[in-house]
Amino acid sequence: MESMKDKVAIITGSTSGIGREVALLFASRGIKVAAAGRDEGGGASLINEIQQKGGNAIFIKTDVSNAASVQALIKSAKEHFGGIDYAFNNAGIEGVLGPIADMKEDAWDDVMNINLKGIWLCLKYEFPEILLRGGGAIVNTSTNLTKLGLPGTSAYAASKAGVDALTQVAAIEYGKHGVRVNAINPGAVDTPMLQRIYSPDQMEQVKSSNPLNKIATPKDVAQIVLWLCSPMSNHVNGISMLIDGGSTLL
Repeated sequence: MESMKDKVAIITGSTSGIGREVALLFASRGIKVAAAGRDEGGGASLINEIQQKGGNAIFIKTDVSNAASVQALIKSAKEHFGGIDYAFNNAGIEGVLGPIADMKEDAWDDVMNINLKGIWLCLKYEFPEILLRGGGAIVNTSTNLTKLGLPGTSAYAASKAGVDALTQVAAIEYGKHGVRVNAINPGAVDTPMLQRIYSPDQMEQVKSSNPLNKIATPKDVAQIVLWLCSPMSNHVNGISMLIDGGSTLL
């Protein structure tokens, strides 16, 4: 993927899990990374690791639910690297899990503001800059729970279903201008988020119930994100790609 070298990527939710692995992988391929997140310590650690390996990256503290913060992210990336070619809109939270009737309104709003509004804001301000570069690619993080009815995940699943729909609309609106937009729908991935939700015994149950008898690693997902941004997927647009080892088939 030599053609991706010296391109510029914005990656939100970059300080842990899938986002961190994507940032490391992109940087290893010569892509300049504007890493965004709320954890400044995690951001500093990420940038240090990228730079030690010869990569080029900056960290911008960002709240994706806030328009001014997202605009500042885009401005910083452009000022530092000259433009934007790719975006991985990955920031998200699982929120409070539990029955619908027990959920507080502010807890619902928190999930929607970060998971759905946050991606909308990123798209809103990313598109003009990517268009200035003649096109590019965007990947949004969704979940395989949009295909399942898992009790207790109403806000999370609904927010990600919105991401799938937003991805389709964006792909149609901007595909003609050279910007491909796709979503990834991971299943269980061994990240800090999953470890907060499941006990070790539950993690083992998730593993044993998967057709591949495994839980995905962040690297498994990162490789798909790289492919979706690369010229190798230049006729892939508007999809929500399941990355769950076939668990939704059961």
